[in-house]
Amino acid sequence: MKTYFLKASELNDKFTTARRFSRESGAIASLVKPTCLIIDEIGRCTFDEENTNMFFDMVDRRYEKEGPKTMIFTSNKQPGAWGEYFTGQDDLLAALDRIFDNANVFDIKGNSYRGRACTTYAVEAGDNVTK
Repeated sequence: MKTYFLKASELNDKFTTARRFSRESGAIASLVKPTCLIIDEIGRCTFDEENTNMFFDMVDRRYEKEGPKTMIFTSNKQPGAWGEYFTGQDDLLAALDRIFDNANVFDIKGNSYRGRACTTYAVEAGDNVTK
């Protein structure tokens, strides 16, 4: 299984660069190819209308492809709030329709495990004495 991992901000940059050089089809094809695509941190950047359209095209092509086509999205935002981060509601709604057609959703609540191994040291400075 080939897996491709990228942050949503990296995906947004990839789409913008592809548009700048008229390589939208190639950029989307590279994201359709892997067996598993992981997009981390949805909600940390805003996709303009053209990039939202490319996001839909990517999701749609992965949805329609034969064979394994796992997509994993991570976010601390509920999907109902994703509209704040994607311009072009119709494309986003169509993408979400495909994403949630046959999905397993894990809604994890609780404290973060980051920083649990962090050790904090307190140092108190006294008056500087010179002789």
